[in-house]
Amino acid sequence: MKIAILSFYSGLLDRGVETWVRSIKENLQKNNDINIFGGESFGNKIDWRNKSRFYWNVLLLKHVLQTISLWSNYDIVVPTNGTVQTFVCRIVTWFKNKPMIVFGHSGPGADDKWNLLCSPNIFVAFSDYQKSWAEKYKFPWTKVVKIPHAVDLDKFTPAKIKPKNKVVLCIAANTPDKRINLVEKAMELVPDANFLAIGKGNKKQVAFDEMPEVYKKAQVFCFVPQPWEAFGLVFLEAMASNLPVVTINDPVRREIVGDAGIFVDNPENAQELADAIQKALDTNWGNKPRIQAEKFSWDNIIEKYEKLFWEARK
Repeated sequence: MKIAILSFYSGLLDRGVETWVRSIKENLQKNNDINIFGGESFGNKIDWRNKSRFYWNVLLLKHVLQTISLWSNYDIVVPTNGTVQTFVCRIVTWFKNKPMIVFGHSGPGADDKWNLLCSPNIFVAFSDYQKSWAEKYKFPWTKVVKIPHAVDLDKFTPAKIKPKNKVVLCIAANTPDKRINLVEKAMELVPDANFLAIGKGNKKQVAFDEMPEVYKKAQVFCFVPQPWEAFGLVFLEAMASNLPVVTINDPVRREIVGDAGIFVDNPENAQELADAIQKALDTNWGNKPRIQAEKFSWDNIIEKYEKLFWEARK
C-alpha cells in the first residue's frame, strides 16, 4: 500500500509530530510504501522569526501545491499540519477519489475542529477522551478511531546504573502552552535536585538520536502542559526509560501514565507541584513506569495501524 504523509516541518524541525512521522515510516515500511513529503525544499529561504498565521498558511499551501503531482498515485493521503494543508488535501483527494486520514496531533480545540470540518474519511484520536471529543464535532460520514502513540522499547531503556544526582527532566519546546516556567518555579522549592529542560527555546537542545541517553541521566520526568495537549509522546519515552512522571491531572494524562506517576490538580501552584516532584523523587517506583510504557509498545500498536490503512481503502 502506498501512503503519502505531508509533514511540512520534517527535516526542518524535530518536534512530536515529526518524531511520530519518522516512527510511522520506520515501523510500517515493511508492508507499506510510505513517503514523507517534507518542507526541506524551502531550505534557508524560510524566515523562522515570522510567526504570523498567514505566513505559515502561505508556505503550507505552496508545499501542498508543489507535492500534489508527486503523491497523486498514492492510495492514502495523510496531512499532518492542519489549516490550509488539510483543506486543500481534502479537495484534491475528493477529486482523485483518494481517502484522507487525519491524526489529532493538535488535541481538543480549534485546530482539530477545523480538521474535522475538512471531513476526513477517518480521524484518529490518541486517547479515549480525544475520541469522545471528536465524535461531537465530526460529520456523520467521518469515522473516528483511537490509536495511541507508540514507543520504541528497544531504543528507550532504563539506565543500568541509577544516577547519583537527583535530576528532574522536562522535554518540550519552551512555548506558553508547554508551561515549562511552572516546573522551573516549582523546582526552586525542591532542595538537592537539579532541573534540566531540553527543547527549542531552552538552554539546551538535543538531537532525537541522543534522547535515550538524556532520559537515563534523570530520576523524574515532569511535564505539565495545557490540557489540550493531544498526548505527549515524551511521556512514553520517559516511562520506557523507567522514569516516574509528574504531570497534570486530566483524563488524557491519566490514561497515558496510569499508576506510574503523580498527578497535580493545580500546577500553577508552585508549592503543590514542588511537593509532587519531591514525592516522586522519594518514592520507590520499582519497574512501574517501564511496565506502563510496555502497554504502548510498537508490537502492540502496529496491527492497529495496518488495520486502519486497509479499512481506509474500502
